[in-house]
Amino acid sequence: MLLLARSGCTACGSPPAEPELVGWLDPANGEFTHGPAPEDAGPCGTEDCASVTVLRLCDQDCVPFLRHLVHDCTGAVISSVDTTPDGVTPYTPAGTVGDCADCQRCVPEPMCPGFAGLTGPETWTIPAATESVSLSVACGPVTVYPCAGATDGVQINECGVSLQWVAPGTECRPGVLCDSFRIEVPEGSAVYVSWLSAGCGDES
Repeated sequence: MLLLARSGCTACGSPPAEPELVGWLDPANGEFTHGPAPEDAGPCGTEDCASVTVLRLCDQDCVPFLRHLVHDCTGAVISSVDTTPDGVTPYTPAGTVGDCADCQRCVPEPMCPGFAGLTGPETWTIPAATESVSLSVACGPVTVYPCAGATDGVQINECGVSLQWVAPGTECRPGVLCDSFRIEVPEGSAVYVSWLSAGCGDES
């Protein structure tokens, strides 16, 4: 087995703290176990020469994690384990994995604005990949269904009310509002709707 230790950060001029044992890794299957090593664990003989290399990688959402590669005596990788940067908590990367430096060079996705004036009776449905929606009520009432799976809408009766919904995104990827977002404008009501969508596709 391979013991994994963690050393704390030290301030300038301060002596380093003793390393802290966080767990152990089974080279045969790459399984990580948090906590102290088994009581019967001891130094390996000369024939036991497994080793571990730790790589810092990022997934497609630019989330950093650690990949622990277990090598046999020939240097070949026989198993791997992914953890969060603490080196202990298991982590499952999302999508393609690569060098974290590539995340720093990502190109922001272009956003395309849209605008519509609606008079009832009419229903506005959100375009695909929309990050944000702004609503200005010229004359109520109107009903907004802002969430996926919502059965009851929010009715707005006051004229002159302005509201906005924004989906949080990452550094290089815009957020996306739920695709069931819609605004129902009954007869006699009027609103203005503006939005930002990724991809500059069809905004109808």
